[in-house]
Amino acid sequence: MKFFFQYFTNHRSRRIRKSTKRRRIRGARRRESTPIPTPTPPISQITKKPPSSSTPCTTIMDLPGHTLINILSRLPFNSIFVSRCVCTTWRCLISDPLFTYFYLSRPQQPLELFLRSNSLSHVTTTLHWVDTHSILNNSPPFHPNYHHQTQLNTKLYLPLAHSDTEGSGSSSSFMDHDFSIVNSCNGILLLSKSMHNNPHIVCNPITGEFIIVPKSVDENSLWGFVVPGFGHCRKSNKYKVVRLVFRLENIFQRMTEVYTLGTASWRSIGPAPFDLDLLLFATYLNGVIHWLRVSDNEKGSIFIVGFDFEEERFNEFPLPPHFGEKHKEKENLHHLNMGALGDCLSVCDCAFVDHMDIWMMKEYGDPTSWTKDYVISTHFGGLYRPIMLLENGDLLMMYGKRELCAYNPIERHFRFLVIHGVQSVFEAITHVPSFIPLKDAVGGDHLNVQNVKASCSDHGFLGGPETLYLVEQGEPRNESQLPFFWVDGGEE
Repeated sequence: MKFFFQYFTNHRSRRIRKSTKRRRIRGARRRESTPIPTPTPPISQITKKPPSSSTPCTTIMDLPGHTLINILSRLPFNSIFVSRCVCTTWRCLISDPLFTYFYLSRPQQPLELFLRSNSLSHVTTTLHWVDTHSILNNSPPFHPNYHHQTQLNTKLYLPLAHSDTEGSGSSSSFMDHDFSIVNSCNGILLLSKSMHNNPHIVCNPITGEFIIVPKSVDENSLWGFVVPGFGHCRKSNKYKVVRLVFRLENIFQRMTEVYTLGTASWRSIGPAPFDLDLLLFATYLNGVIHWLRVSDNEKGSIFIVGFDFEEERFNEFPLPPHFGEKHKEKENLHHLNMGALGDCLSVCDCAFVDHMDIWMMKEYGDPTSWTKDYVISTHFGGLYRPIMLLENGDLLMMYGKRELCAYNPIERHFRFLVIHGVQSVFEAITHVPSFIPLKDAVGGDHLNVQNVKASCSDHGFLGGPETLYLVEQGEPRNESQLPFFWVDGGEE
């Protein structure tokens, strides 16, 4: 794969010079007569003709379209991202649905990690891609006077949240443009306005396209904090945004509203069946958006509630049976977090002083399948949030809000990577990249797809100025030893 990529990029300019003259002659001949237009087949179905005797050499571009797509789909994410900028042909190949099929059929799930700075000084629309394979698997031998440092060069840009006051002549504040990332689904992100967490934008950071979620007719009657979520219906192939809201006419009952992308407006599907005042850790899996919910009884016990986008109904999942009653109490909620590891729903319990437990639901929807897969000694505590499983079997986690760590379950040790570049906290986003244009992925009659760069340039802004580095502060430490650096996880 690497040979094909380097061969084409290194020799393409020489091939272009040789073919320029031939193109001019062909163009002159085409202008002599007006051809009858014929339908153009998808580029993946085009079969290249064998090179004629006058062709000086055979290049990768002489391969059939479906073969080129198969080759490109096997490249690492960063190489694919660069390949889209090589030429129009390669961009069309990578945007073809057949490419997505090959790409998602790879033995290893193409899950990528991005970091976003949550700086309080400016609106950060930059996602920094982390090459977890090269950073965590190819670290040089430890030297006491050398700290291995890796710059995160590949960046993606998110759209700038639009202010409600735009066009009215009034000035907009920082909070008018600030936004949060709710969750990811099939390569598409849902962004919400940070003030009330109301869903605002659906975007594909790979293609640089986004859609603004329309307001409801009675938007001004919304009251309080909104609980949003985003997901996909497999049967109908529709994408939906759900939000749980209070309205002024009834501030004691949350209503459930759904917006299907490509349609004109929101629709209400009735009241939420639970008292959903506190929902955390939005996690999308198997067509369902999940939250950790605190019940309204005296103990304030915690369980999982999910919204099925296909059926448009709520489900309830109990936590592991041996979780421990004292760890379900409301005051211990800040010691818990939820996510997805592989294809399993997972819950991490950091309420203990000397260790943490990670539970995984092996059979989705079956509460008896909860399994305690990890019991990790931490000795000095701290809040860990599991992010993803790496190819080598390590568990990648976020420690606090300023550093990553990889835990090796075989050798039972950590490797810490501190994030440098901006004095702020960070969020980690796991994302399966999608190279399909947003219009083709979503469909529908009411779509206004915009470009991230064009939108941000209108506001005189594109991305954040930060340049991030991951710095490994030492050799892998034994779990019985305290790392010689220990950064406070709180905000500055």
